[in-house]
Amino acid sequence: MTTQLTPAMRQYVEIKSRYRDCVLFFRMGDFYEMFFEDAIRASRLLDIALTTRDKESNIPMCGVPYHARNAYLSKLIRQGCKVAICEQIEEPGGKGLFRREVTEVVTPGLVFQEECLDARGNNFLAAVRFLPPFACAALDATTGEFFFEACDTEEALADALFRLSPAEFVSLAGEGDPPADRFRRLLEGKLHTSLSPEAVDGFSLPAEPEGMPGRDHPCRGVVRAALYYLHLHQPAALAEISRVQEREGRRYLGMDETAVRTLEIFSTLSGERRGSLLWAIDRTRTPMGARLLRTWLAAPLVDPARIGERHDAVAELVEVPSARQELSRHLSGMPDLSRLASRLAQDRSGPRDIAALGGALALLPEVRSALAAAYSPLLIEARDRLGEHSGAVGKIRGALRDELPAGYKEGGVFREGFDARVDELAHLLTHGKALLASLEERERQRTGISSLKVRHNRVFGYSIEVSRSNLDRVPGDYIRKQTLVNAERFITQELKEFEGKALRAEEERNAREEELFLALREELKGFLPEIVRAAEALAGIDVLLSFAETAASAAFGRPVVNAGRDIVIENGRHPVVEKILGRHAFVPNDCRLSPDGCQMAILTGPNMAGKSTYIRQVALIVLLAQTGSFVPAEKAEIGVVDRIFTRIGASDDLARGESTFMVEMRETARILAGHTARTLVVLDEVGRGTSTFDGLSIAWAVAEHLHDSPHRPKVLFATHFHELTDMVQTSPRAENFHVAVREWQGDIIFLRRIDPGSASKSYGIQVARLAGIPEGVVSRARDILKNLESAEYNEYGLPNIAGPGAAKEISAAQMELFVGRRSPEEEAVLEEIRRMDPERMSPLDALLRLAEWKARMPKGKP
Repeated sequence: MTTQLTPAMRQYVEIKSRYRDCVLFFRMGDFYEMFFEDAIRASRLLDIALTTRDKESNIPMCGVPYHARNAYLSKLIRQGCKVAICEQIEEPGGKGLFRREVTEVVTPGLVFQEECLDARGNNFLAAVRFLPPFACAALDATTGEFFFEACDTEEALADALFRLSPAEFVSLAGEGDPPADRFRRLLEGKLHTSLSPEAVDGFSLPAEPEGMPGRDHPCRGVVRAALYYLHLHQPAALAEISRVQEREGRRYLGMDETAVRTLEIFSTLSGERRGSLLWAIDRTRTPMGARLLRTWLAAPLVDPARIGERHDAVAELVEVPSARQELSRHLSGMPDLSRLASRLAQDRSGPRDIAALGGALALLPEVRSALAAAYSPLLIEARDRLGEHSGAVGKIRGALRDELPAGYKEGGVFREGFDARVDELAHLLTHGKALLASLEERERQRTGISSLKVRHNRVFGYSIEVSRSNLDRVPGDYIRKQTLVNAERFITQELKEFEGKALRAEEERNAREEELFLALREELKGFLPEIVRAAEALAGIDVLLSFAETAASAAFGRPVVNAGRDIVIENGRHPVVEKILGRHAFVPNDCRLSPDGCQMAILTGPNMAGKSTYIRQVALIVLLAQTGSFVPAEKAEIGVVDRIFTRIGASDDLARGESTFMVEMRETARILAGHTARTLVVLDEVGRGTSTFDGLSIAWAVAEHLHDSPHRPKVLFATHFHELTDMVQTSPRAENFHVAVREWQGDIIFLRRIDPGSASKSYGIQVARLAGIPEGVVSRARDILKNLESAEYNEYGLPNIAGPGAAKEISAAQMELFVGRRSPEEEAVLEEIRRMDPERMSPLDALLRLAEWKARMPKGKP
């Protein structure tokens, strides 16, 4: 087939054969073109027109403008594609092809273009071992963050990956496929590549990063897999990965996917950021601070000493508003120092990146000054890690202009006085305009052509343009260069010599500036360790400042986190609901849980009263406290929690073929199997996905199991099964609570207050009325409820749930369909039966009367 293709198409096919798993962006002039299967796929994913290269070959083709490349690249990356970018390296000398090469391969986990990245979130590539011993490594090549974690169980691995939310996955072939039920949500729509174990083992690292796990460590394979994948697609970035850290799951509060999702930590159940915990408390000023806040929320601490250090720093900032204001002013608008440093390390920085880096470093003395009087250990450490960067700032400011081009290959980068040769060449180019103006004026006077102009064109260079009406005045030393519709263009020896000097000067200046810029960039790399430390310190300061500003503005209080096991919260509030409603509209509530006192709080009350809000708010207060934040409560004493389990809400898992009830039971099973002595369990409506008796039985058994567990986990159990409140009679560490309501003129008012004791009734019909159910339906429901509660039956043996006006009264005509018309003798027998008193009859009398009635009944009647 390739013999029938044009040279350009043969070149395309040859390059594509080396990048079969990628969409190939093939640069042709001002477009990146795609052909064959790539064109068909890309046109669908990008929603652009599919055409053909020419009518004869009928090769499918589509393309995107080169200047809009990153926008289209971002769309493909988000849909799980790899993209190989093939550039024109040089123009052909005379006839022939452009030389083209793939300059980079962009994948969802290895993307550096800003348009494809979330500035406030990490972009992790995850290397995973799905078989025991379970392990994962996560690399964000845009910031240099790289860590690994060994996991004891499949569930621990799933939790670790869910906290990271990787953009892309790699694993070693033969080391297990991801179990569909556990990892389906994580992998859905994500690129997952299997790597050859031989290739991963065989490739040589330029230098092992600091902290590399040893040969017998279960994580060594996944760390090497991540580095090998980086080597395949972004080799320039590999040498700059200098450090890898171990992350131990036991050092952090554990939350599985269900807990993160149902507590709405990063997004609401509908997928929106607004309404999440992150949205409610995020006041970070910098991109690196925003990313670190997300990391802290995903992995709260379990060490009371480390938690206390964060609280000390937040308390100091709360107490000193002037320091808060000064820090806020300096951090606002701070560039992304982490990603700027990463771009420098990977030789991706342009002039504007270097200038932004210099600007960010120049602000650090102001930040350090704002913390000059700091006394909390964490702030002192962060202040000292900011470092001193006058050397780097001086080099950048002394070299670069104030107004800079995006690239460094076309000049205009360095300020006057930095390099003598650049100044000399720039002077020649600048004053060349004056020389041209002088030449133009002399030629006008010499020829008498007042309209004569000296022109410049990128293709034809410099020329003298003369209109057709003046061609008879052209001197003999003019050499014709180009013919136009209404004019002719000429060149003279003087102009030709000027053109040669100008072109040589521009080329030489551009080459010299490129050389100087690359040298500056290389020199600045020597400052990278200090810059990276400063970026990490800034991120920490930003998060602590965010906590302090939230605490000051929303009246959050300092919690006490200790090694005990009790949870005591006074006047606690839900941070998200309060932000939406306003602080004065939210009703605060207390909570006391203890393995030796109230281990289990059973909460009843009507729908919409606030049960779910209350149990979620307790979990979120615990999470915030262990993250290092102040909490929405007047007082909070938290015995360290090692894990939060939730079973909240109902949702089918249609893709897995599981009903609401099956999903609920799977989540409940994980809680029963995984709780410890420091676990907080939050349960809402366990058992409602099946029949009433089955659901009640399961809810009771689950509550009883958790109560009687030797670990004595702390449990909040919200339920509509009022029968469950009887459990306190047999379970000494279970207590009943209810959401207070008040009845008024047939309606109910939700007081949102949590009081001791069980709810007297569910108020479901009143809630239905509040929700807008028609009055006729509400009235009918009241009748049915009254009859259900009295458990009466009518004279026909029908349940009184039918009640007055329910099933329509059975008419005589309808009865005839079943029993026929009765005779007078039959009516007499029926009347005697109705009046009979069985209590006053002996068995023999009853038999005699029965025989008599039978004899009196007409023969053949049923």
